Amino acid sequence: MQPTRLSASLLLVPLLLNGCGQDNPNTSTTAQQQVGEQASGQRQDSYTITDSAAGPVQLGMLSSDILATLPGATAAIERDGEGIEWMTVTLNGEALMNIMLDRITHTANLIRIISPRFITESKVKVGENLQSVGEKLGGLTEIQWTEIESREFATFAKAPGTMIFQVIGKDGTAGIYPKDETITTVADSSATIHSIWLMED
Repeated sequence: MQPTRLSASLLLVPLLLNGCGQDNPNTSTTAQQQVGEQASGQRQDSYTITDSAAGPVQLGMLSSDILATLPGATAAIERDGEGIEWMTVTLNGEALMNIMLDRITHTANLIRIISPRFITESKVKVGENLQSVGEKLGGLTEIQWTEIESREFATFAKAPGTMIFQVIGKDGTAGIYPKDETITTVADSSATIHSIWLMED
């Protein structure tokens, strides 16, 4: 993904996610609505992250079909401060992902993977150190800090264009920024992948 393309994506993301917290969507406007639960029994065949899916959960999938692909999973739908619906999918007490639903079609137009059980085809996962990720994805291109919501996102030379990596530092920022700058090519040694976002191209 080219840096200019990331910049355009990041300008849109905070607008779409205004009010969405670091780990879970904002729940202040409405109470959680339970939307389904299936009895466990089968295990998910794949936890592979591709450029358009997290395991069997695909971009464009109807919200009503998502749980059918994840036996044993539960989901809750919440609205953030902008009225955007988010589905949080949980399995055995572990939050797997947050899914932003289209207002009209109720299809998944953004998947934010927060569980390390999912792994990309290049073997990258949540919680992994950025140096290791860079070695797998052709090197770190840049880290960009977004003023709205104070999030950091990293790009890598060989990452798919629809895959965005939110990063975090242990005791501060993931990137080491020049004074008054919001873009850097230097990562703190403690920086790790906070979440992996899939967005429609």
